[in-house]
Amino acid sequence: MEQELTVSRKIRIEAPVSKVWEVLIAPKYIRQWDDLPHDFEDYYLEQGKVIDWSGMTRLTVTGYEPNKLLVFSLYVSKWEQPPSQYDINYIYRLTEEENGTLLELEIGDFSALPDGRDYYASSEEFAGAALEKIKNLSENRL
Repeated sequence: MEQELTVSRKIRIEAPVSKVWEVLIAPKYIRQWDDLPHDFEDYYLEQGKVIDWSGMTRLTVTGYEPNKLLVFSLYVSKWEQPPSQYDINYIYRLTEEENGTLLELEIGDFSALPDGRDYYASSEEFAGAALEKIKNLSENRL
């Protein structure tokens, strides 16, 4: 099997875990650190919620534990393999700490895809930028 292609990043945020959680699940904040389809309504994310970009890409909330865990399963229609051939997720883990919150983000594993290295590289870029924006929003919102 090819080398695992999973992005793992973490960041410490000086804000209560409840504020970080809201930045992760409220569309008004998500739009500031990630893309959402233009027609996505302002409903908070919950277990089973689907974010669909018109048959191209789909994220489904497959893990949801308030203030602890948020998991999106990724499906991209242009991938040749059927979804059963890969298991690619965005996993956000929150841990309450003395001075705030530790947010861990894991994205992947892209090794099942022929162009997995490209997806891995762009996910590395996304993870760094998104975590900084989430930190900023969590620490600076009222």
